[in-house]
Amino acid sequence: MKKVCKITLSLFVVLLFSLSSYAQSRTITGNVTDKNNVVIAGVNVHIKGSDVSTVTDTYGNFAIEVPAEGNVVLVFTYLRFATQEIAIVDQRKVNVQMTEEIRSLDEVVVIGYGTQEKKEITSAVSSVNRETFNKGNVNDAVTLLQGKVAGLSISKPGSNPNQGATIRLRGLSTLGGNASPLIVVDGVIGVNLNAVDPNDIESIDVLKDASAAAIYGSRGASGVILITTRKGTIDRTLLEYDAYYSAEEVARTVDVMTAEEFRNLGVGTDFGYNTNWYDEITNTAESQAHNLALSGGTNQTTYRASINYRDIQGIALHSGFNRLNGRLNLTQKALDDRLSVSLNMTSTTLNSKGGSDNAFKYAAIYNPTSPVRSNEPVYEQYGGYFQQTLYDYLNPVALLEQVRNERQTNLVNINLEAQLRPIEKLNVLVRYGRQRYTTERSEYFSKNSLGTGMDRNGYATKDQGKSDNQLFESTATYNDQFESLKFTGLLGYSYQEFDNDGFAANGGNFLSDAFSYNNLGAALDFANGIGRASSYKDASKIIGFFSRINLNYDNTYFLSASLRREGSTMFGEGNKWGNFPAVSIGLALSELIDIPRVDNLKLRASYGVAGNTPPSAYLSLLRLKPIGNFYYDGNWIPSYGPASNANPDLGWEKKAEFDVGADFTLFDARLSGSIDYYKRNTKDLIYPLSVPVPPNLVETTQLNIGEISSSGLEANFDYLAIQRGNFSWTTALNGTYYFANTLVSLSNQAEGLEFGGRRVTSTLGNPGLGNTPATVVEEGQPLGLLWGMRYDGLTEDGNWIFKDLNNDGQIDQNDETVIGNGLPKYQLGFNNTFSYKNFDLNFFIRGTFGHDLINTYRVFYEGKNVATSYNVVNTKYFNPALDDVQKFSDHYVEKGDYVMLDNATLGYTLPIRTNMLSRLRVYLSGQNLFVITGYTGVDPEVRQSSALAPGVDLRNNWLFTRTYTVGIQLGL
Repeated sequence: MKKVCKITLSLFVVLLFSLSSYAQSRTITGNVTDKNNVVIAGVNVHIKGSDVSTVTDTYGNFAIEVPAEGNVVLVFTYLRFATQEIAIVDQRKVNVQMTEEIRSLDEVVVIGYGTQEKKEITSAVSSVNRETFNKGNVNDAVTLLQGKVAGLSISKPGSNPNQGATIRLRGLSTLGGNASPLIVVDGVIGVNLNAVDPNDIESIDVLKDASAAAIYGSRGASGVILITTRKGTIDRTLLEYDAYYSAEEVARTVDVMTAEEFRNLGVGTDFGYNTNWYDEITNTAESQAHNLALSGGTNQTTYRASINYRDIQGIALHSGFNRLNGRLNLTQKALDDRLSVSLNMTSTTLNSKGGSDNAFKYAAIYNPTSPVRSNEPVYEQYGGYFQQTLYDYLNPVALLEQVRNERQTNLVNINLEAQLRPIEKLNVLVRYGRQRYTTERSEYFSKNSLGTGMDRNGYATKDQGKSDNQLFESTATYNDQFESLKFTGLLGYSYQEFDNDGFAANGGNFLSDAFSYNNLGAALDFANGIGRASSYKDASKIIGFFSRINLNYDNTYFLSASLRREGSTMFGEGNKWGNFPAVSIGLALSELIDIPRVDNLKLRASYGVAGNTPPSAYLSLLRLKPIGNFYYDGNWIPSYGPASNANPDLGWEKKAEFDVGADFTLFDARLSGSIDYYKRNTKDLIYPLSVPVPPNLVETTQLNIGEISSSGLEANFDYLAIQRGNFSWTTALNGTYYFANTLVSLSNQAEGLEFGGRRVTSTLGNPGLGNTPATVVEEGQPLGLLWGMRYDGLTEDGNWIFKDLNNDGQIDQNDETVIGNGLPKYQLGFNNTFSYKNFDLNFFIRGTFGHDLINTYRVFYEGKNVATSYNVVNTKYFNPALDDVQKFSDHYVEKGDYVMLDNATLGYTLPIRTNMLSRLRVYLSGQNLFVITGYTGVDPEVRQSSALAPGVDLRNNWLFTRTYTVGIQLGL
């Protein structure tokens, strides 16, 4: 299919080139100057309604071909100058004088339930548009933002195409609630990101502080990401086709011993082969994406329809996904433009093959002298794959080929919106949004697969989940001007309900593998009473009333204040309602004081309260659940037990945040940016705390306990370094420094904490270290603590020496201490964009510093003694003198600092001007082209998928990869 696509695309391009030779056109020339008649080089000149464009040369001259007949409008744009439109009737020459203007201040920024001009923003809000999105093989919306926004951390260790990114805004704001920002797409709250293709996104706005996010009440504590999709444009019909092909290859692996190095140890069994297990389980992942969009409109109707197809392979055998996404955005105006009705619809089908994450662990530890397959009779029971029956030890190739792990997801989103302007200054909006989500996971372990498959004589699992999310909202916005005072008021109501249900069934003992997971009734486990089936259903509702006022006095003094009162069925009786206020102020200092070289300087301060909800419904109630079956009197009898303790006092988790910042534009708008300092406290944390049994029925209860505090500094700068003639260079830098992210308290009057205020949040696991702490939280200490003993060398006979920190003459758990922190201290993003004539070049460098990683491969397998069962990790830390059993200490904690060339793209726009073709651009892109780090593991990225256990580099992470992409963009 790929070859057919490439050939078809090539023929299409040739056809377009042929048509261009027959196009009739005329040439318009002219000169562009400023108000002082100084020529301006580099002014962009394009035909309105098309992508045909040129730029003025060193002397301010331009020449552009336009259609021979009909009226044409030329649009002149240049940084620091107001856009001008010139109608061309029969002229051949046009001279233009441009007026200076700080255009960035008039840019419209999307905020909660509305928009504001950038100059009026008094909260911490960052905006990223299509021109500055990350390029290349980008298959989800959040990756477009990675490294672009100060304070926004997007981490995705490894290269699993089916794994979502972990998103954290300004660090960790909760322990048991939702730690990821709320996603809002075209005003609809909580949209699944799989329903939004990156090609359909126009801009993304990030509400970083609580004053901006408080308008979303109980779901704004971790920040809000607002996604605006692309719409149709008036008097312009455009057919766009974008496509790319990418090849992804392994760039870094775990350093393990080769077959020869393993033999030289003289400890393990030599089976006589030379097998690189990483080569056996991986391939070059070839992927493709196609996007076709039609947009256009009139003064009354605008539309954009798109269809996106992505076929993305993973580097692991039998892994990847294909996704088909269709979107329609339609807007119709009526009643003399007083009524506007919009319909946004999406439909998404996603089919994924998960492979097995554990295959990467087994590839690292499997004996490199073993064969992949063997003809010896003893291995027939394993389907011909070489296997050994050791603890946690499977042939990784067999695991990928004998286990099927597939998922199908279907998403349908409808967003119907009507806006009515009954009087000139009042706008009433009514919105209905609905998202229906179904997912079905199917898994089958063959009868010959060592482990689950052989133990159960074939084993199948099927589960299905459905969710139905309905949103109804209504707002009324009033705008007015009283001399120098501009007033905007907002009143709103929001109702959202969630319904979730699903089922699961699993069983084994099949007569044949032929059914796979498609005939669970063939599993004899059900007839024998040991097959399992389960189902669930839950529902919740959120109701909110909200208001906001924005004041702008003389474009100098700004005020915004909002209040949301919200109720949720997820809380206990008497605690279902909460209030979320916010206030922010701004002062345009540059309007009061004439500061040389300062075009704009605005100071702002804000305070707000946002909330968080429990991770699931019914946690405040006493619930029962099935806990298995027992055999009695010839029958299997189901039994029930408690699932949760009642807590009628379960209430809101609230984050209060203070932010001070400055926005500035300097040097005739060549340099712009912002600086923010924030401090926040989250109280009444929703957290499962251990409680005594009895009197409780379950060992943990969801309680409101404790407090987190954090603070940080953020800055971003955009600088037009060079703009001369046909060449320009724009650079952007953003950075984040986290002062502290501290667990102030994790207790309340009713319940205390064991270990004097310290709690283990993760252990290292097996083999052998199942009870060894890896991470802890402790009252009064920073979050992200790595915990263990301090390494002090080896004895002469190769045994561990650890530091006796309490000087009691014994080495035990009392000598454990903080040995690192898994959360970063600094983050940096550095973007550069160059353009020269029809060429464009962009590269983006990203860095994270100050975080530590526990290299668990080293913990378990970096010692020659493990070669009796496993391969040996062979980093620079490997010491052949070590002759002791595995024990954990700071010897295995490494700095995770890294600098990465995240993305580089070189593009060329062909100088084709026809009545049919408005744009033809080709580009070459690379991702993860290099990484500079001292970390010896696979990927130095921050590990924070578990909020309370960051910094643990798990053994099932996929490998670090490098991707090359070639693409084409057509506009007709």
